[in-house]
Amino acid sequence: MNPYAESEQQMYFVWCQVYGCLGRLDYVTKELKPMLAEKWEVIDPTTWRFHLRTDLKRQDGGPGPTARDVVHSWKRIMTDPSSAQRFMMFEVKEMIAVDDHTVDIKTIKQSGQLAIDLFSQFAITPADLYEKYGQNVYRDHPIGWGPYKLEKFDVDQSIVLRKNSASPESRPNAPDVVIYRQMREPEQRVTAVLNNEVQVARQIPPQLVARFKGQDRVKLVTSPSVEIMFMAFNVKMKPWDDVRIRQAAAYAINRDAIIKRILFGYADPLDGALGPAQICYEKPSPMAIHFDPAKAKALLAEAGYKNGGPEVEIQGSTGRYISDRQIIEAISQMLTDVGFKVKLVTPEWSNLWADVRAGKSPAYYMGRGQVADPSIALSQYFETGLSPRIGYSNKDVDALFEKVRSTFDPKERCGYVRQVVDKLASDVPAQFLWTHKLVSAVRSDIQIPADPSGEIWFPDVVMK
Repeated sequence: MNPYAESEQQMYFVWCQVYGCLGRLDYVTKELKPMLAEKWEVIDPTTWRFHLRTDLKRQDGGPGPTARDVVHSWKRIMTDPSSAQRFMMFEVKEMIAVDDHTVDIKTIKQSGQLAIDLFSQFAITPADLYEKYGQNVYRDHPIGWGPYKLEKFDVDQSIVLRKNSASPESRPNAPDVVIYRQMREPEQRVTAVLNNEVQVARQIPPQLVARFKGQDRVKLVTSPSVEIMFMAFNVKMKPWDDVRIRQAAAYAINRDAIIKRILFGYADPLDGALGPAQICYEKPSPMAIHFDPAKAKALLAEAGYKNGGPEVEIQGSTGRYISDRQIIEAISQMLTDVGFKVKLVTPEWSNLWADVRAGKSPAYYMGRGQVADPSIALSQYFETGLSPRIGYSNKDVDALFEKVRSTFDPKERCGYVRQVVDKLASDVPAQFLWTHKLVSAVRSDIQIPADPSGEIWFPDVVMK
């Protein structure tokens, strides 16, 4: 329940709707929208100024958000021993309360992407409640300024939110109560929505879409996704420290066959880390590696594995992503076919995620959500020292990330982003695979936006 102790897309959406964020990124329009901040501006190359709204009341009737709350929230991220979000603030030198409703964010270097990096993720929590209740405030007093109040949180079971009617973002036709229920088995989700036990079932796998044919009471809402799916190779661990081995694995993966046979066409292939749904996309990366088993075998032989490839452990989740177990099994077989000796491991998601974040997973299939703008996601995984998830380090790529951050002109900035994408495609610390086409089953009396994030902004939901 600590809003700063997790770095996961769904919880960012929950906390932004409960506590509130400075602003949010609309994944459909790719525009930045105000939330607790009504406007923002660049004062100088290393100073962004945010002006907070003055028409908000806290969910307990307390005061609206202040600059002190923003500074407090930043300090919680930077000093809380449980914090998993320090990477988000690596550009920030300090936050300064100019007055009650104005806060300056000073960056270490010139930053043209600060708002994009923080919006939809940086939850603002009340400073006075933390001072009164300490760390227990997140459990006993999860109170903020968002359009929904947290009513109940049963870990690994459900989250219950209730509409905050006093919020300016509250809509009359939006749901009064929202209940997140964890149902890892797709069949269970499908049955639940058909029986009206739930009104929205997300992540319907392609092989179950036909179950809804002829169902007048349930409709399918489909959208492209901004979650990039990839196979990561931890370059700090052998044999993945050898670029030829990473390239061989990339050449071994028949991405198009997986999309056709396992995902039934419900995915858009990625040639590099950028796809059409992402900001800065222009065309496929010319450096992207495509399926070529002969090339994979030749690279293994060149790396010294002429009579049998290296022993590798491949990890993947079960039930976290669409058809993830079937996909990781197919990838493991493809690597085996070119000579790798593969050990497939499918731990519980919580254990896999903990090991990935600690840099303990040698190779794994995973997705990175909220990648409308790719810069912070790619920086998080591939800039030297930002996280141990892959252990990749390249001075040329680091220099490009610096240019991405320091450039305010969008066209020029996107040019640097595409150069990063090309270098990653050839160096292969990860093989980027596809973005899913997201399918949600929705009862016919409910209207939800087709959001590429895969999450739901509840004020935009219409209950008919």
